[in-house]
Amino acid sequence: MKRFAKHLLVATIIIVSLPFLAQLLGIALGLSFTAIIICGYAIFLIGMPLFFWIMGEAGYRVFFKPYVRAWHINRIRNARALKEAIERNR
Repeated sequence: MKRFAKHLLVATIIIVSLPFLAQLLGIALGLSFTAIIICGYAIFLIGMPLFFWIMGEAGYRVFFKPYVRAWHINRIRNARALKEAIERNR
């Protein structure tokens, strides 16, 4: 009889506290999802400008810097070739 009374008491406590525990679980899940969303926005707001900065710098090194270097070399080479052509014609 004591054993049955203990089981009945435990079952009653669980049934009574279940809505409260469910509410606490819902609050905990809501807070954790809110924290995850805030972290996601923070990563997005910090990461996207950083990503564009890195991609811009890589694009500069890969495309623009070699183009300017080749343009400068061709400019020097063309000026030298033009001087040589003028000297040959004299």
